[in-house]
Amino acid sequence: MLRNHKLAKSIQDARWGKFGDYIEYKSLRQGKRHVLVDPKGTSQTCLCGAHVPKDLSVRVHECPVCGLEMDRDLVSAKLILERGLSAMA
Repeated sequence: MLRNHKLAKSIQDARWGKFGDYIEYKSLRQGKRHVLVDPKGTSQTCLCGAHVPKDLSVRVHECPVCGLEMDRDLVSAKLILERGLSAMA
């Protein structure tokens, strides 16, 4: 672990950037579309569209509007997929 927190974060961010470049390269090489999706707010939103605020310590998404109960990461992944598919349409 690096002692300089800002440098460590910068190195970590650079790794994610390089990974993103690699995914884009592989997608284009295979003739696939590569769509970037902003994940902002997906952990606080339900699949029905309701805003459901929760702390990071809460791992299960429970929507008071539609009654959906699911792992919060799975809900976020489904929302990101929806955003990506709608961006391609």
